[in-house]
Amino acid sequence: MKANKIAIADPSPIVIAGLSALLRELSDCEVVLQSDDMHTVETRLRILRPDVLIINPLMIDFSKRRMVRSQFEDLPDMHLVALISSYVESQILKQFHGVIELNDDMQRIKSTLQQVSVKQTGDAEMDSSMLSDREKDVLICLAKGQKNNEIAENLHISTHTVITHRKNIVRKTGIKSVSALTVYAILNNLLEQKDII
Repeated sequence: MKANKIAIADPSPIVIAGLSALLRELSDCEVVLQSDDMHTVETRLRILRPDVLIINPLMIDFSKRRMVRSQFEDLPDMHLVALISSYVESQILKQFHGVIELNDDMQRIKSTLQQVSVKQTGDAEMDSSMLSDREKDVLICLAKGQKNNEIAENLHISTHTVITHRKNIVRKTGIKSVSALTVYAILNNLLEQKDII
């Protein structure tokens, strides 16, 4: 299997070094670019043509953040993964094919990159269609801050069933934290940011 060529862009050299070290442990990843300078990133991307660009949205000029994909329209096969170190508006995150948070563990990072790779090959789509309708209902309730017993009451199911659905959601998405699941729900248009308490 061909290794994914990955470029990393973040304002922090420590974050770049740490993420690069983690990615070197994955046999299907090759880090081809590491930079904390956006000009260097833009120049080198056209030469290296990576499969995936993991970039902190804060690296992108504020006036261009709502048009992220248009900045890389000459690289249509490159997928964008947001590297989140602080709050980023959901409208900006919707432009990315995946999201990695600074506190994500190795399994979560690997899962995100695999999902992006699946998109690249066209074998499947990482979207909300992998979840059943009931799992989507539970996810929406979770994103709204509801506890298991509240979800059970609202959906007229047992608490045990809610827990089973939560386990299935984690297994299917590879996402464990409620905050990351909330981002997932927003990115997949299951709810809007204004719906979150």
